[in-house]
Amino acid sequence: MKKLLISAFMLALASLPQLSFAWGADGHQTVGAIAENLLAGSKAGIQVRALLGTNTLEKVAVWGDCVKGIAPEKDFTYTSTGRYPECASFETTAGIDAMADYVKRNNTNCNPAFDEENCHKQYHYVNVALQHEHYKSGYVGTSDHDIVNAIRAAVAVLQDKPQPKPFNFKDKQEALTLLTHYVGDLHQPLHVGSIFLNADGKIVNPDEGQYDRGSTTVGGNALQCPCGNLHALWDDLPQQFKRGRMNEALTKKARAIAPANATIEELPALWANDAIRDAKQLFAGTQFSKSTPNQRGNSWSIALPLEYEKTMLNMKESALARAGAHLAQLLKSIWPE
Repeated sequence: MKKLLISAFMLALASLPQLSFAWGADGHQTVGAIAENLLAGSKAGIQVRALLGTNTLEKVAVWGDCVKGIAPEKDFTYTSTGRYPECASFETTAGIDAMADYVKRNNTNCNPAFDEENCHKQYHYVNVALQHEHYKSGYVGTSDHDIVNAIRAAVAVLQDKPQPKPFNFKDKQEALTLLTHYVGDLHQPLHVGSIFLNADGKIVNPDEGQYDRGSTTVGGNALQCPCGNLHALWDDLPQQFKRGRMNEALTKKARAIAPANATIEELPALWANDAIRDAKQLFAGTQFSKSTPNQRGNSWSIALPLEYEKTMLNMKESALARAGAHLAQLLKSIWPE
């Protein structure tokens, strides 16, 4: 079988700094900007402005990742000052205090297992095996504090309803800020769909038989290609999308997306299903092998098919437009006309 060739474009990505932001800051800000455009003149748009004041959905969209700069092991100090320009506006004394307060409330409240991240970081994703067509609670990789439930919790706060445990969102402003980020994350396919591999690099279903914790690829973070980490590759946006260059075109595309015919409670799972579908597509034609023969644990090599960057470009454009449209739909459902 023909082994894959990596294009010069993808090899060049290996030299770029890998950001910890899903979609990169540009992607999250793009989702916020699209939603704001779609909310213009609506009751929901007015409510958003009342909650955010001088901020915007575009600006606060990255806050959910900026708070990752708070280090619980260092007495909840902020360790990322000056590292990410998009976080600079939150790096005041009051802003850092707000980030630390959020992390303190959402650090160990989910009782993380020995090999899991602290809780607020787990709110950003779910790892549903690609053998499934739909998100369903109880599957390996789901939890009561995964991204689907995080969106539901943020919506509950905005609706003046009790938020489910273990979430602890302080108020509507914080809930709106996080909702904006989570909806963006939900549309990055590797934040939802995941592939599980055995020691030989063969795809396995973790929901059949006894689950081997060493089989998870952690949303593609454990998959390495010549272009770097697969998850980071999908987080990054093509240059033509960055700094808002495509916002007008993506907004036009988002306007054409019909609202889903579902209840507000059903919407996050429905959109997670779409992300699983996208994840299946992004893994089509890929091949896997252990990074080191006989090695156990989360490290595999992945070979990608020809013209893979073209597949990524098309999928990312569609996903960003859908994310903006879906965020606007959620907010209009919370504050209908």
